Amino acid sequence: MLIAVGYGKGSPGATTLGLGLAAVWPRPDVTLVECDPAGGDLWARFGHHPEPGLSALAASSWEGPIPGFFRQRLSVGADAVLAIPGDGAAASVLTLVDRGLDALRQASTTATVIVDVGRVDIRSPALPLVAAADHVLLLSASPLAQQAQVGARLPWLSNALSGELWLVGVGGHRTAEVSHDLGLPVIGTVPYSRWGAGVLSGQLRIPNWRRLKLARAVRRIAVALCAFEPEPDPRPARMVVWPAAGRGVVPPAPTLAGRWGGG
Repeated sequence: MLIAVGYGKGSPGATTLGLGLAAVWPRPDVTLVECDPAGGDLWARFGHHPEPGLSALAASSWEGPIPGFFRQRLSVGADAVLAIPGDGAAASVLTLVDRGLDALRQASTTATVIVDVGRVDIRSPALPLVAAADHVLLLSASPLAQQAQVGARLPWLSNALSGELWLVGVGGHRTAEVSHDLGLPVIGTVPYSRWGAGVLSGQLRIPNWRRLKLARAVRRIAVALCAFEPEPDPRPARMVVWPAAGRGVVPPAPTLAGRWGGG
């Protein structure tokens, strides 16, 4: 599943939400990819080197899940592909869109990939990532100006998307009213939390931070998103062994139902 997290205007916390989702995701094998063209913040927040990260991933060729070589484990328990700061972040996003979008889509079929796309703008280099996502989470705080920015983007954004568009309320104020005004379903709200935001920004170390109200709110959003994804089958594939040739036994020809699991 490919999930894009962004916002209309201002800075309501797309990176915080994306990192929080990756840290509390109910299933294994989830990766946050820092694709905000104006980003490149996580490496400094958590004391990591940004390479190998997004620029190396964008320039490489891979199949299947995102290779572990490009992922770094942050102190909050999330795996992330980090971006370099400045113009390098935007250049890396452009390269990823040009060379690695199909690989990213393929990776999201067997694992969960969360992309922090930052500000959702019609001129953003990350817009193709938003368009390709299965679910797009658009953050909106209470001020009327931010709601207007979200509303102004809806006509062209709705036409560009191939997946579901969700509103995430920030602060929890008037979320139902905003949802009604914008005509967008709300998948959850995230409260203002000095402690929780401090942990997800790398400024605080709280061992039981997942009990904080921000972490619990993000976990509810993660569980809601997981409901759209089928549970992986833990059982090994059933192997059918046919009798040895030469005994007059001919295996039946495969049928469409047998090949694709129909019936």
